[in-house]
Amino acid sequence: MSDGLKSAWEIAMEKAKKMTGEEDVNLSPDQKNEIAEIRKIYSAKIAEIEIIVQDKEKREIDLDRLRRERDQKIEAIHNKSKG
Repeated sequence: MSDGLKSAWEIAMEKAKKMTGEEDVNLSPDQKNEIAEIRKIYSAKIAEIEIIVQDKEKREIDLDRLRRERDQKIEAIHNKSKG
């Protein structure tokens, strides 16, 4: 594998750091609050889908969509703090 390419493990570790807040050091208190609010909202939306949607395939599609939306919003906040 080339030095310029990241392995799936490296990408997963970076994403995990973002999700656990380990990279929140450069974020302002407002940005941290915004991320916390996004996580709270999407946690509720995910719980709602898990309860309401009976079809397993549709539930997994909906959950995946919500998780990607949440992660994109959080990543956008991180990207704002970088520059």
